[in-house]
Amino acid sequence: RKFYFNVADESLDAVSALLTDYQQTQAIGMNITSRQTMIDQYEAQTRSSSVMGSAVSVVIALVGVLNFINSMVTAIVSRKREFAVIQSVGMTKKQLNRMLVNEGLFYAVLKLAASYLLSSLAVGVVVRAMVEGGFTTFRFTLLPLVACTPVLIFFAVLIPYLCFRNLDKHSIVERLRSAAG
Repeated sequence: RKFYFNVADESLDAVSALLTDYQQTQAIGMNITSRQTMIDQYEAQTRSSSVMGSAVSVVIALVGVLNFINSMVTAIVSRKREFAVIQSVGMTKKQLNRMLVNEGLFYAVLKLAASYLLSSLAVGVVVRAMVEGGFTTFRFTLLPLVACTPVLIFFAVLIPYLCFRNLDKHSIVERLRSAAG
């Protein structure tokens, strides 16, 4: 059986105490679901959804950063011979290193611009339209992308620098021979 009580806000505490006393003395197995119980359940469910969404966001961000690192390393390592030829005709190590770091920053800025634009369109327009009129509230934030921005820029500078240091361990002649053979 279910009983519903329509109680004024000022009498809520008195009725809650009366029902709790009745439950403890007369009907020990009876369940009481109050307005506060429903609020607590909703907050727990919302918190659970938020944690799950945050975990998925962190995984996607990690995959994105690792993909960026992988593409940067692949682009630099595959151009070993090109760098050796450029150095053999007079480009200094400092100039080559600066060129690689600038390329990394260019790729990072390009990816960030595309990410900001696409996420604003996808989430701000499409997802908002999907949840509009429902019983939930929608808050759009770019905070996760803003948090990833310095990480991506850091790796855009660090990866070319480290790859160049690794390539620079060998002489220009060795790099030209190994790439040609």
